[in-house]
Amino acid sequence: MNFNLNPRKAKLNYLPQPALDRIANRGIFDTQCEGHQILDKIANKWTILIIYALTQGKKRYGDLKQQIAGISSKMLIQNLRNLERNGLIQREVYSTIPPRVDYSLTVLGKSLAEPLAILGEWAYQHISDVHASVEQYDNRPQSESFWQPK
Repeated sequence: MNFNLNPRKAKLNYLPQPALDRIANRGIFDTQCEGHQILDKIANKWTILIIYALTQGKKRYGDLKQQIAGISSKMLIQNLRNLERNGLIQREVYSTIPPRVDYSLTVLGKSLAEPLAILGEWAYQHISDVHASVEQYDNRPQSESFWQPK
């Protein structure tokens, strides 16, 4: 699966507003909502990066560890187990010496790739906007900071 990372050519395959309206009517902010619970399982940076990596095909643990800069062994293992448990990836063990394990996306995991790719394209499109906002925020006079305790 190839992603077009050209920030000026991003196109959505759906209209976001109807989806936002549907989600708003389902109680997504309530921790008891099943949609909220699913988002809790898939909406972290490591999950997103693992899914991105596996859109390129089957990968071994070492390949994922090398490709995903900054992920610790503990976090990679924990996220791989959670993704397998939630049906997004498949773990295939080969009876060889030494043992070989390949990870790949399931059909469910592949269905998550496009929404995550849209999020990734949004990130690329708005890098300079976010940097400018951070700079503007960081350069405000302290008197404007309402986060300080009174």
